[in-house]
Amino acid sequence: MKLPVLLFALVALSACGFEPLHGRSYQERTITGELAAIKVDTPSGILGELLRAEIEDGVNPEYQNVQPRYRLQVELTEQDVPLFINIDGTANRGEIRYLSNYTLVRLSDNTILNQGKISRVSSYNSSQTADYAAFVSKEDAKKRAILELAQDYKLRLANLSARINE
Repeated sequence: MKLPVLLFALVALSACGFEPLHGRSYQERTITGELAAIKVDTPSGILGELLRAEIEDGVNPEYQNVQPRYRLQVELTEQDVPLFINIDGTANRGEIRYLSNYTLVRLSDNTILNQGKISRVSSYNSSQTADYAAFVSKEDAKKRAILELAQDYKLRLANLSARINE
């Protein structure tokens, strides 16, 4: 009794045009479509370049040579917040907070298609006796936060693909 109802529900769902966002055909059509034509502008510096490269890899993983039709302007603000302050004023743990404002513009007529904010927090441990380990921990937290931020951009742009295609 349950099997016919389930089959009917699946047929009805596919008939309405539903496609999961993470489905293969949706990803292929979207990525090979307008998302590959997005030029990403990020702040200069190592982290800005990493963010740009990761966003571009996310929206154009096949590295198609496409004429840019859109520009994603990304601003990045970093804040280092010490946590668990010791009596002597040193911190054993901290957070790196990134706030990223973005604007997506169509280049043909300079129309703003979307703008907003994305934020990401990454934590790290620090040691007062091991300077190099504290440095590596902090740099790793920065890199992890930037990679997660780039993933957020990829998902945001995939969700905006319907608006981009209009």
